[in-house]
Amino acid sequence: MTAVRAITCPQCGGALEVRAAGFSVNLACLHCGSLLDVSRPEVALIEAHDKAATRFRLKPGMRGTLFDVEWEVVGALRRSEGIYRWAEFLLFNPYAGYRWLILSEGEWQFGTMLLDLPQGDDDTVTWRGKRYTRQGENGIACTTAVLGEFYWRVREGDEVASAMFERGDVVLSREGGGGEVNWTQMVQLDAATVEQAFGLSAPKPRRRAAAQPFAPFAAEARRESDVPTMFAIALVALALLLLAMVLIAGPVDRASGSVDAPYSVTRENVKIGTVSVRRAHQFVKVKARAEQLTNSWVDLDYSLVNRASGQSIDGYGIVEKYSGRDSDGPWSEGSQSDTTLFGQVPRGTYDIYVDASAHGWPSDPTAAELGWYSLPPTITVSVRAETGAIPWGNWWTAAFLLFLFPSIALWRQMRKARGW
Repeated sequence: MTAVRAITCPQCGGALEVRAAGFSVNLACLHCGSLLDVSRPEVALIEAHDKAATRFRLKPGMRGTLFDVEWEVVGALRRSEGIYRWAEFLLFNPYAGYRWLILSEGEWQFGTMLLDLPQGDDDTVTWRGKRYTRQGENGIACTTAVLGEFYWRVREGDEVASAMFERGDVVLSREGGGGEVNWTQMVQLDAATVEQAFGLSAPKPRRRAAAQPFAPFAAEARRESDVPTMFAIALVALALLLLAMVLIAGPVDRASGSVDAPYSVTRENVKIGTVSVRRAHQFVKVKARAEQLTNSWVDLDYSLVNRASGQSIDGYGIVEKYSGRDSDGPWSEGSQSDTTLFGQVPRGTYDIYVDASAHGWPSDPTAAELGWYSLPPTITVSVRAETGAIPWGNWWTAAFLLFLFPSIALWRQMRKARGW
């Protein structure tokens, strides 16, 4: 390798090394991310930053042997095209020159810059007597992060027109920008080969299980290959939780009836029916529905009165539905039904009573001049109460918590695979 040139970042004062001295013209500081001109003896600040890019799979300074040549990582780029993202690593050897390693969705490619350029059009090109066909559509590749040194001036936000041409396992990449076109030949590399070459597969030391009671579970959870297992365990746990909730909910008893809710007046103590709570404690669900509900609402006050003690458990519900038209067109909101859940109701026999009062306004503006009498005199609300209800809100909360950790593990695995 060439002699390394030691420099100091004029922005943050961090110590840096120019590994391809005499070849590199641009360097992104490993400490603060500032862009430096290293083509001259006096290092010049091109663009100041206060935070360097992180989370690259390969770091500048790492060395590895590929195709019987020892390469050193001197630069790293993160690039994107729409929602597609990948990482590119610039390799250098003073005798072999520059090469590229591309990491995309966990797959590696080795890139060699072409001096004998392919000839053709946007659909097919010919290179060294072989024909390559365009893969996908032409796009714009944008540089989103820069780290290390490069033989051209590069910065975050640079864009180039890109196109891919494929023949078997070989891909020719064309990039154009700034009045020049560059071609790169890319061939597939096995991930194990790259990891072995750059020492990425060495296992990290782990604490013994005796040191932490939950260390075996935590260690297994950290392994990337266990992400599907974690999702499967969460799914099974969620299913078992639902089964337990159904069993704990207990026997079901129902009562139903209806109430005619008058406008602006409360109809009180309408008995819907009687239900029996047979467990020490059960959930009781009361569901109300009003079929003829337009630009109006009905307030509902429920009372579950214990026949033995006379004690009352009270709750509230509302059914409401509105519609109209504005500058954006027709709109509607609300629902014709509503559910009220009573939690931990003690064992006993309960009479279900409801107080109901309707409110609203005419949907036709011209009818508003007629006053409230243009509305129907009452709104009929059907009410059904049943014991043994399942608190679905608790179940969905448990589902969120159970799938949170494996989802984070999957997200981190995807970031690592894409080189983010």
